[in-house]
Amino acid sequence: MKKIKKFSMLSVIVFICSVFWLMPLLLIFINSFKPYNDMLQKFLALPESWSLNMYMETWTKFRFPLLISNTLLYTACTVCVIALLAPMAAYKLARTKGRLSTVCFALIIMPMMVPFQSYMITLTRLVASLGMTGNMIGYILVSTGLCIPLAVYMIHGFVKNVPIELEECACIDGASKVRTYFTIVLPLLKPILTTVVVLDTLATWNDIITNQLIVGGNARAMNIQNALYMQFSAQSADWEHALPGIVMSMAPSLIFFVFMQKHIVGGITAGAVKG
Repeated sequence: MKKIKKFSMLSVIVFICSVFWLMPLLLIFINSFKPYNDMLQKFLALPESWSLNMYMETWTKFRFPLLISNTLLYTACTVCVIALLAPMAAYKLARTKGRLSTVCFALIIMPMMVPFQSYMITLTRLVASLGMTGNMIGYILVSTGLCIPLAVYMIHGFVKNVPIELEECACIDGASKVRTYFTIVLPLLKPILTTVVVLDTLATWNDIITNQLIVGGNARAMNIQNALYMQFSAQSADWEHALPGIVMSMAPSLIFFVFMQKHIVGGITAGAVKG
C-alpha cells in the first residue's frame, strides 16, 4: 500500500509539473489562430475558428522558406564540423598524458565556465575586425566555436572509459593510429557522439543571441529565431504573425527532440556506466 501511495503521489506531481511546462506552449498554439483583439480579450479561450490563414500569411510575410533553409544550413554545418573535430580533439587529449595536454583541455573547456554575456561584445568586435559580421560564414564559425567546448568535454570523459587494450591490439596487428581511430575508437563513441549531435542540433536551431550579434539585420542571413525577434520593438509587436511563426519554428525542434530524447539519456548513461 505504501508503495502504491508513493507511486500515486509521484504520478500526481509529475502530471502537475507537466501541465505547468506544457501550458505556455498550449497557449501559444491556441492564440496563434486568433486575431489580435481576441488575443487581448480572450487569451485563455479557444479560437472561434481554426483557420490556417494567419499561418499562410506568416509563411509569406516572414519568407519562411528562406529562413528554414538558412537555419538548416547553419545547423547542418555546425553539427557536421563538431561531429568531425570534437571526437578527434577529445580522443587525442584523453590519450595523451602530460601537462601540455591538461592545459590544452582546460583552455578548450574554459568558455563553459565563463558566462557568454561577459565576452559576447568582445567576440562581436573580433568577428567585425575580421570582416565576418553580417554573413553566414562568420556565424557558422562562431556557432561551431561556442558548441565545441561542451562536445569535447563530454566525449573526453567517455574516451577515458574506452579500453586502451583494444587500440594496443590493433597496433600489434599493424594498424596505424588513424586507422585505429576510425575503425575501432570512433564506432565505440557512437552513443556519446549521438548525444552531442542531438544537443548541438537543438542549440543551433533555437539560437537567437549569437545569430543576432553576428548576422544582425541582414535579412538574407537570418535564422528563424532572429527573424521572429526582429518583429518586436518598443513601438510595435506583430503578435498576429509572430505566434504562428513561433509555432512553425518550434515544431521541427520539438519533433526532433521527442524522437531523439532517448539518445540523450542513453549516451550520458553509457558514459557513466562504463569504467
